[in-house]
Amino acid sequence: MPGRMLRIGAMAEAVTLLLLVGIAVPLKHLAGIEEATRLMGPIHGVAFLFFAWLVIRARFEGLIDGAALGRLIIGAFIPFGGFVNERWLRTSLDQGKGQ
Repeated sequence: MPGRMLRIGAMAEAVTLLLLVGIAVPLKHLAGIEEATRLMGPIHGVAFLFFAWLVIRARFEGLIDGAALGRLIIGAFIPFGGFVNERWLRTSLDQGKGQ
């Protein structure tokens, strides 16, 4: 179950980042709709904190190693990186290579 939750967290973080950067920020700057970022910013913030907590928890539970922790956190800052993280987690955790 922890591996599945980590993958769900990666996907949630990735989707909210894309919604923030791809929709909310352009709406704010191009259409003057500041409410878009006021709404999406905190939603993404919560998703990111949840994902970071899951990554740290997975590290302490021995599900991933330090290099994987760094990869997952860095990927969370890159648009589409969360999708790459989710796919990597799916293959590496299924094969037991998270360490």
